[in-house]
Amino acid sequence: MAATIADVANLAGCSITTVSRAFSVPEKVRPQTRERILQAAETLRYSPNAIARAMVHQRNHNLAFVVDPWQYPIMDAFYAEIAGAVQLEAEQRGYCVYTTASDRRELFMKKRVDGVILAGRADEGLLSDLRGQGIPAVQINDRPVSDDVPSITTDHYQGACQALEHLIAQGHTRVGLVTDCRLARLTDSRRAYEDVLRRHGLPFHPAYICPVEPHIETARQAVDRMLAQSDAPTALFCMNDCLAVGAMKAAVRRGLRVPDQLAIIGYDGSSLCCATEPELSSVWVDGSGMGRRGAHMLIDLIEGRLLSESRVVMQPELTLRGTT
Repeated sequence: MAATIADVANLAGCSITTVSRAFSVPEKVRPQTRERILQAAETLRYSPNAIARAMVHQRNHNLAFVVDPWQYPIMDAFYAEIAGAVQLEAEQRGYCVYTTASDRRELFMKKRVDGVILAGRADEGLLSDLRGQGIPAVQINDRPVSDDVPSITTDHYQGACQALEHLIAQGHTRVGLVTDCRLARLTDSRRAYEDVLRRHGLPFHPAYICPVEPHIETARQAVDRMLAQSDAPTALFCMNDCLAVGAMKAAVRRGLRVPDQLAIIGYDGSSLCCATEPELSSVWVDGSGMGRRGAHMLIDLIEGRLLSESRVVMQPELTLRGTT
């Protein structure tokens, strides 16, 4: 059973009126009492925002942009683009945005947010908390986890097919797959990989599939082991640009010329693509578009508007540069 304002008051050792005043007119409550009430609300998972909603029925015009902790290693490359677009859209509609990781939700719950954008893999515990507080959420860039949470994602299967078809069209018959072991797109990329090989009558080699954690160094180490094989791949498709950069480092340290001896395609089309030499070919994902649409959908939910669609699937596009 969800906690009530009475439970908060009981744990904090004060009256319901004081709890209400602490969040509606905090300047009228002593700092020590206000802090005790906040701690009690956090312990009971009854957020200040929920209390404010219940007692004064007003919006705070704050949103939270929540990135799964495992996506933080690539925050600068791709999720920063999404976050920036969320920020711009929110500001245009009069909202502020706080960014945090889903394992630090107590930080943004203190901000009394009106809604949450979940970027990447959604945390079930966080979703449960949000439902309990009546806070709307929109999920971006991962497979929908719940029918009641609107989502915006990309057709990762088609994106992977575009990359793999291009590599095979270049004459590569030994193509490796390097993927983030924690993303839902692992399933999509694996399915695309097997389907494309089958269409072209190419053999499937389990040793050419390399799921790794999303760090440049872990990708470099894993790809180095793959390239040590006697029949190593001559081309690699990496399911984010961070992994592709790690693959390029492995190739360079082995003395391989990219793309002459090893072709590489990344995924996301992030700013990392232009930070390498040669520049990285990548499947472009419209991160800015997802961010804008996600913020727009969330604010519409907050303001009581009906959504024209709750499931948006965007199309990726292969962008060729110097690594293919």
